Formats: sequence, structure tokens, C-alpha cells
Amino acid sequence: MASLYVIATPIGNLEDISLRALRILKEEVNIIYCEDTRVTAKLLNFYQIEGKKLISFNKDNENKRIKEIKRCLINSEDVAICSDAGTPLVSDPGQSLITACFEDEFELVPLPGASALTTALSVCPIDTSRFIYEGFLPHSPQKRRRVLRDLLGSTRPIVIFESPHRIKKCLEDIKNILGEKEVFIARELTKKFEQLYYGSVEQVQAQLEEQFPKDVQGEFVLVIGTT
Repeated sequence: MASLYVIATPIGNLEDISLRALRILKEEVNIIYCEDTRVTAKLLNFYQIEGKKLISFNKDNENKRIKEIKRCLINSEDVAICSDAGTPLVSDPGQSLITACFEDEFELVPLPGASALTTALSVCPIDTSRFIYEGFLPHSPQKRRRVLRDLLGSTRPIVIFESPHRIKKCLEDIKNILGEKEVFIARELTKKFEQLYYGSVEQVQAQLEEQFPKDVQGEFVLVIGTT
């Protein structure tokens, strides 16, 4: 029976990929569905993996691609899916694909690897033995604030992803809605300019403002403590 391989890829440093994932990409599959074909092509080129058919898989073409993938599996052709960075389906498109595979009893094979979520938590000074994961908060300021208000009074740390365009506004909303909590931020994990911040919301805001008085750069994992 053909398999759909769900493959975790590096979140920055291209060396952060398992030997098993490289073997599957090189020897077991010819078709790779990916969030951005250019990003996956860079990874394959780095490891000199050639002759693969790369097909985009995103929220805009998800339904069409699910039908294509199911046809491949029916025809006994193994397929891989990977996101731009990290573990697929963790705040990435693809949930409908996994549901469809279970409904039609196709074989799913998860390949563990890099994840911004667990990488950040591994160096977080806040106790995250139990936590709430919210992924990316809504782009709309009103909706973002509504989500934060719903989290008011949480007895567990809250983990979110945030973009450079909204991180300062997000921190201000956290301070105004949740209060002066302790926060931890991991920026640009595994990359050249990786950086960790920890302190009260106000302290971390000051650190970011000093480093980025204008445009903030990088991708962020943000942990909000309970105190």
C-alpha cells in the first residue's frame, strides 16, 4: 500500500533534518507536496536530491491537491508533504488532507523533526510542563484582543507564534489585557541571528524597542507566563 509521508523540515538551519527524512525524500518518493516549492527546492538542492516533482500545497488549493494526492495513493505511488519550515500541520495547511486519508484508510507515516514550538520550549525559563498552544493569533487587532480576553485567568502558560509586523502590538495587547506577565520570546530560532528574551512584558518591550526602533525582523515564538 502506498504511503503519505508527513515530513518535518528545518526551521532555519538546513542541517536540522533527520537521516530518515533525507532517505525518504531521496529514495522513496518522487512527488513532494510543499507549502512553497522554492523553499523545498532549496532544501533538496542543499542535500543534492534531484529529479523530484514539487507541487504547491496551500490553503488556496488544498481541496484540489487532496484529490490529486488521493489519486496518487490509489495508484500505489508514495507521496510526501512538507511545510516551509518545521512540522507540517502545526499552524500550517493540511488538516483536511489528514482527515481525508483517515476516512479512506490510506497509510500515514509521520517523520518527526524540527518544530519551532518544542525548540522554543526547550530553552524557556517558564515552567511549560503543561501549556496552552494558540498558534498564530488573528491578524485583526479586534479579534486578537478578543482571543486574549478569552485567555484571561489561564492557569497555564500560553504559547503563540507571531510575525515581525505584529509582535510589538501583540505585546502591548498582552500588557493591557493580561497584565504585566512574565514572557519569553525566541526569535529566529536555529538561524544566524537567533535571540532569546525573558522578563516582564515591559522589560521585553524595552529590549525589542532598543534593538528594533523601527521595523522588527524575524519570526517569533512567544510564551506568556501565569505570573
